[in-house]
Amino acid sequence: MLLSKKRSIIKRLSQTVLLGLGLALSACQVQPLYSTNTQTGQSLANELASVQISPAKDRVEQEIRNHLIFAFTGGGEAAQPLYSLEMTTNNTAANFDIEAGSGLSTAARVSLTATYRLIQLSDRSELTKGSSFFTASYRKSTQRFANDRALRDAENRAAEQVANDIQLRLSSYFASNK
Repeated sequence: MLLSKKRSIIKRLSQTVLLGLGLALSACQVQPLYSTNTQTGQSLANELASVQISPAKDRVEQEIRNHLIFAFTGGGEAAQPLYSLEMTTNNTAANFDIEAGSGLSTAARVSLTATYRLIQLSDRSELTKGSSFFTASYRKSTQRFANDRALRDAENRAAEQVANDIQLRLSSYFASNK
């Protein structure tokens, strides 16, 4: 008799908890990032394709721009630009490992920071802004060309990661904040 009373209480308690959890989760506004429609009713791909990216000022910024153009349009320019993405970058390289006997650097790192603003072209209003950063390290050798190429490869890796982050941030903006 006591055991059946316990089971009844546990059953009611679990039903109450499930009901409360269901009510709490019903208020959530979770939707997939790459769903078919954004808040404006267009697809996320169309929103991203309508972003024109400002011309680059240096090689690393051009790498970021190229990655974003490919991510937004598959490689072409924005057909009907509604937004403009303006970027500034800060790129630094620093040695961080010194060989004991010779005092030469054996490793270095590239730090890349990109600050961006998304501007609506119709009224030149700033919709969102942010900054993204990435650090890539590389090994140095005694050959100058190898060091130059390793530096460029590290800059390219950093630029790709920064572009991926900006794309994700803009996708999130279009999916939720419009």
